[in-house]
Amino acid sequence: MDSYSELETSLDKLITEPKEFFSSMKSKTELGKIIEIANKESDIEKKAEKFLLLIREQNE
Repeated sequence: MDSYSELETSLDKLITEPKEFFSSMKSKTELGKIIEIANKESDIEKKAEKFLLLIREQNE
């Protein structure tokens, strides 16, 4: 951070931007499979949504 306004902008983004939390204990093989499947989605947000969906489904 080089200035107060840069700090202010970063904090504003941190507070207002939606965040997702996930917690999981997976082997590298399981994570690799999930990542591979999610990576087939067309854009970056869809990849994230698919990744989170697969993590949550496997935790149920």
